[in-house]
Amino acid sequence: MVEIYWGEDPMSAPNYVAPKCVIGLDRDGVINVDRGTYTWKGIDFEPIQGSLEAVAKLRRLGYKIAIITNQGGIEKGLFTEEDVDTLHTYMLELLGKAGCPSIDAIYYSASSRKDDPFAKPNTGMFKRCEKENKSKGIKFNQGYYVGDKISDLKAAHRIGATPILVRTGYGVETEKDLNKFAYREIKKRTKVFDTLLDFALYLEDKV
Repeated sequence: MVEIYWGEDPMSAPNYVAPKCVIGLDRDGVINVDRGTYTWKGIDFEPIQGSLEAVAKLRRLGYKIAIITNQGGIEKGLFTEEDVDTLHTYMLELLGKAGCPSIDAIYYSASSRKDDPFAKPNTGMFKRCEKENKSKGIKFNQGYYVGDKISDLKAAHRIGATPILVRTGYGVETEKDLNKFAYREIKKRTKVFDTLLDFALYLEDKV
């Protein structure tokens, strides 16, 4: 888990608790461009247009923010947990510059194996996030989870969050897959947006 705060903004205080529900975010394909391979170096981290501003907007609207991502390259020996932490520090610096005063947590799995309870579509990371952030009132069954893959939507469905599909990353292909009979229940609950920024604007309009 990573907690990062910036500056003198009241939302930067360590004891700040965002008043609204949690919005969980996948990383690759939602916040940054999915290169079709692993992203673990800052030089390869390319924010999707408007994504950093979207996270800042969601935070300013009062939502709790938790980034939850599979990083299966760790188990494969392609990079280390320290590499991922370094990249996330860089990502959080970019978020700070984009006007996001704080986020609540980052969780990542070291594998993408189906039998790993912490790898999506399993819900181990979500449950750990809830357990370790009880004081912040993080409950995914009251919030949303944004992703671009079927595994993201499955995880959201299983933990009780509202699944949000964005058409960035693998989202266009995933939207087609949602028409399969096996995903009929997930499709009923899923809302679809072009980008993370479009989702943030949708929530802003609801205020």
